[in-house]
Amino acid sequence: MSTPALKFEPRDWQKNALAAWEQAGRRGIAKVVTGGGKTIFAELCMSLVLKSEEAPHFVILVPTISLLDQWTLSLEDEFGVSPADIALWSGRKKPKEPATFNIAVINSARNLIGKITGGDHPTMLIVDEVHRAASAQNAKALEGDFVARLGLSATPERQFDDLFEEVLKPRIGPIIFDYDIIAAAKDGILSRFEAVNVEFELLADEAAAYNDLTARIARRRAMVSGDDDEVLEALLRKRARVSAMATFRVPLSVRLCEQHKGARTLIFHEDIGAAQNIFQTLISRNHAATMYHSKIAGPRRRENLRMFKKGIFDVLVCCRALDEGLNIPEVEVAIIASSTSSMRQRIQRLGRVLRPHASKNKATIYTLFATGAEKDRLAAEAIALQEIADIRWAKVSRADG
Repeated sequence: MSTPALKFEPRDWQKNALAAWEQAGRRGIAKVVTGGGKTIFAELCMSLVLKSEEAPHFVILVPTISLLDQWTLSLEDEFGVSPADIALWSGRKKPKEPATFNIAVINSARNLIGKITGGDHPTMLIVDEVHRAASAQNAKALEGDFVARLGLSATPERQFDDLFEEVLKPRIGPIIFDYDIIAAAKDGILSRFEAVNVEFELLADEAAAYNDLTARIARRRAMVSGDDDEVLEALLRKRARVSAMATFRVPLSVRLCEQHKGARTLIFHEDIGAAQNIFQTLISRNHAATMYHSKIAGPRRRENLRMFKKGIFDVLVCCRALDEGLNIPEVEVAIIASSTSSMRQRIQRLGRVLRPHASKNKATIYTLFATGAEKDRLAAEAIALQEIADIRWAKVSRADG
């Protein structure tokens, strides 16, 4: 095996974080904003282990198949690893033997970690999106005799529970470096961007369903204390689904994409069927578009992603599968067709287009919304982002479409 080497000069924050990780005994968690370069930082740490250990192996745990794809491409394209030295472990794929670089979906790895780390090789553990590993079951994948441990996440602390302290910190280490969106923007690592929040109208039947559920939610809240109630949670999910599946999200997304025809564009929708409708409409209008979601077979899914990265396709229509891990600095436009109440997911999606590139002056992020709850969340976000973003609000009617 030829020794892999980074194809990029590390940034100052990555060098500082590497020093902090070494000082902490080669263990700990790097809290790095989406788009800040945490995968390259991990590969920088891996380079150090390659130089200091005899024939080391690496276990990279990821929460999703999409991140397994992302790491495969990054190791090959950015770190110079031969495909023959990479083994992929998931519910769909179980190699006979571990390789030098082992990328594993964590819910499979928790039952296979002994096999993945088999042999006498010194092994480094990397846990990407480490917040997703903080459960009693996933903690099984973090056990072992590792010469180095590294966790990566934009938001490693878990809201509403203590599993960061109980699970992650003892097994991976404390947060050893914190690099947030404001610092990254000031360093020029993230592009300044325009956030355009686009309000549209629900159809009459959609508005009636949404308002009915809102009334039922209010009545339920009057009956119970707090939001920890299964009936209330079900009502909230059902109302969110009504909003997310609003009919006008599809044509409005297409119309916004038409305004930026030829620009490298990402379109997110929560639902695969709706994403498919957006994709088919774009194809019918002669856009160079492709799709990425969990139901596409692995080789084709990775090839679609690779061709989008290379610019063969201008538009990538995807679902939640790419909320974590996408690294394409050339992306100029993101259209978030269906919004989310998760700030973690919003951070991930914003980060998809905030990487700077010589081909773009500024990124543009459109978020479509139709309800007061969505508007309130976006207004709070606008206050938090006002230092690094130009915020604009727009409203369209069905007659405009």
